[in-house]
Amino acid sequence: MTPSAEKSARPWRLATRLIRGVTGVVIGCLAIVALMTAGFTKYEITERLDDSLQEVGERLQFAVLALNQQGPGHDVAHLSDIKPTSLAYQITDTAGHVLLRSSNAPATRFTVPLSSGFYMLPQFRVYVTPAAQVDRFILVGEPRLHRTQATHKAILIAVLPIIGSVPCIWLLVIWIVRRGLRPLVRLQDEIRERGSGNLKPVPELALPVELSTIQVAVNSLLERLQKALSAERAFAANAAHELRNPIAALLAQAQMLRSIALRKASDAVTPKPENDTAQETANIPQRLDALISQIHRLSRTVEKLLQLSRAVAGTALRRDRFDLLPVLHVVADELDRPDHASPRIVIETGDLTHLDVLGDLDAAGILFRNLLENALRHSPQGSAVQVHVSTNAAVPPCCVAEAPAAAGQAQAVEQSTCVTIQNTCPPLAPDLLTRLTDPFVRGNASTEGSGLGLAIARTIARQMAIRMDLFSPIPGQDDGFMVQLTFQKAPPRA
Repeated sequence: MTPSAEKSARPWRLATRLIRGVTGVVIGCLAIVALMTAGFTKYEITERLDDSLQEVGERLQFAVLALNQQGPGHDVAHLSDIKPTSLAYQITDTAGHVLLRSSNAPATRFTVPLSSGFYMLPQFRVYVTPAAQVDRFILVGEPRLHRTQATHKAILIAVLPIIGSVPCIWLLVIWIVRRGLRPLVRLQDEIRERGSGNLKPVPELALPVELSTIQVAVNSLLERLQKALSAERAFAANAAHELRNPIAALLAQAQMLRSIALRKASDAVTPKPENDTAQETANIPQRLDALISQIHRLSRTVEKLLQLSRAVAGTALRRDRFDLLPVLHVVADELDRPDHASPRIVIETGDLTHLDVLGDLDAAGILFRNLLENALRHSPQGSAVQVHVSTNAAVPPCCVAEAPAAAGQAQAVEQSTCVTIQNTCPPLAPDLLTRLTDPFVRGNASTEGSGLGLAIARTIARQMAIRMDLFSPIPGQDDGFMVQLTFQKAPPRA
């Protein structure tokens, strides 16, 4: 496995990723804000200090007046409490001679041009302005140390609260993320408690919209899983019951034949009366017939179980184009030979010569075989099973079912093909009719059968997107049973 694959396979926590991501974004934004604040503060401090230099230069006009009254000189103004960060000033003439200066100003003139403006020297920031008197200039210098200290202090005061808020923001993000993920943790705990012994739906947890959809999906999955497990248990129990009866009958008949064979062997040594021997010999064909009948029954049950297993495994999920009419006729001919004097399966197709639908051809054959076998098995002797095939141009009224179609099945009659299979029988109870497609449920317990035919048909119909509706009695009649199939018509050939 590559290092990148190992890295992607490492487990990670949503809360940690959210905390790191949100905190990183917030800190990055704060860093940008701090840099912008520092730049703006530096600009403002420079502006304010330059305004102070200009204001001091304007106020020194009185010193120029005093020099004019006293005459030129090289006076030094000694002021108290002079610090290295205090302002220094000079008053000069046009020749550059210093006429008056503060004690912290250099004895020689600041090496700057004698024109109005601000100038930067290694030690001072100098402002030059002409005096009101001719041939006089005022030079005011601010030590750069003072400007640097003032700028740093202002930036620190402006940025320090931003930096100090980072731990508070980090703690708030942790609290908000954990509080926001608390419903997810509760949902996680509820799902973790579910298992084969606990498939109850997840209760209402006051979840947000994003998690409520997950709760609905989990509850739907749990419901389907519970139904599947229940159906599997019922199927296993019913299958064992259905297989146990013919196996027990086979065992009993085999034991009787064995006992007869042992008695015949003993009769070879000790002869018995001829009447007893003749009676036992006459019973052998009957017992063999019963044995063969039970074997056939067991074979049919096993065949139905295999068909149901194939249907559940998704054998009918293909979407091929095929003609429905040949499939229906072939299955009908196998179950009811066409040379019979009175056919038991009557197919009405009208003027249709072909009928293309979408689905799986083999699965459609299994579907019709089970439905026709079920109709023949439950029809009284002398009655025929009626099969009616129609397109949207001649759909009988019974094809407009009242029950809603299942998801994924054809619902538009104008795009469908309707096949109805009817047989004569006493009407079924409504509750039995709703359970008739469950495995091992029979409409008539006295009739021979496995109870799997309609279950197989229902499974194939769902996979082939066929709408399958059951009616008993037949609409418009007092008795009978009808299966209605609505197929999706294949699109026209290009």
